[in-house]
Amino acid sequence: MANQVEDYLTKQGISFTAHELPVEREDGTAVLTEEPVDHDKIFKTLVMKGNKTGVVIAVVPLDARLDYKKAAKATGNRKIGLPPMDFVLEHTGYEHGANTPIGIRLNHPDYLIVFDESIHNYEQVIISSGEIGRAVELASSDLIELLHPQIESLLK
Repeated sequence: MANQVEDYLTKQGISFTAHELPVEREDGTAVLTEEPVDHDKIFKTLVMKGNKTGVVIAVVPLDARLDYKKAAKATGNRKIGLPPMDFVLEHTGYEHGANTPIGIRLNHPDYLIVFDESIHNYEQVIISSGEIGRAVELASSDLIELLHPQIESLLK
């Protein structure tokens, strides 16, 4: 059954493949139980809070480590960090592990979305579609065209 993100992509005529990811909940956090075949194409969505801009959405490769100083500078903040989970749910409508840049853009068009520049190295990427264990794979160029994110160097 399609969800809001998949319905939106369909309405926009954007080609995508829906994926079920092997996840399990541990202490309120969704954890992959096995490495998916296309693990290297998965990008995670991080909800952050900047001291000047408020909510900032960063999209980075799953195994990458965000550089907070680079993220702060790229978004016009002096300090930026990961807020508590209740802040994330309240400001995005998604629980931890289900945040999706597409759904967040649809529901909060004013939030700043920043992709790491490594997105240009991928023809296809896999991102959450707004539910734990559910993701969509689409062309990175389509995702960029759809969301018009800032693209910056965000990694350590």
